[in-house]
Amino acid sequence: MTIKRFATAAIISTLAILVITSCSKNNTVTIYQQTSEYSFEETLLNLDIAISEHNYRIIHRSQIGQAVRDRGDKDFPLSTITNFCNIRYAKEMIEINADLINEMPCTIAVREQATQGIIVSSRLMDEHTANDKQNQFALKINNNLKSIIAATVD
Repeated sequence: MTIKRFATAAIISTLAILVITSCSKNNTVTIYQQTSEYSFEETLLNLDIAISEHNYRIIHRSQIGQAVRDRGDKDFPLSTITNFCNIRYAKEMIEINADLINEMPCTIAVREQATQGIIVSSRLMDEHTANDKQNQFALKINNNLKSIIAATVD
């Protein structure tokens, strides 16, 4: 009787795990990054130009590393997050899937890293969803992000 209960519990546990994992969303985040041979400040200037050349407008910049330095940690690595937008793309994105507004895909980070130098990176949109239009849009935006980063570091 004990073996039967053990076997039943094992089967139920296995089924529960299969159900839970098959119902969970794929929350894989893909980060694309390149190393800049320019100084931190030059890299930010290059980023500004690249964003403008791709018909985006900077809407916000968070200078996190400098804020930490200003609070007393003078050697903290510099890091800046730049948010930018193209209204035409934003409209298209919302029309495809209004929930995508929560992702705000057009964000690029520039950060100092002791071992690698200046890193320029961005989170890419998921190109493998059940919505074909969303996948096509994500591919277009991801290509833009990669192109902006390439122009920033070259």
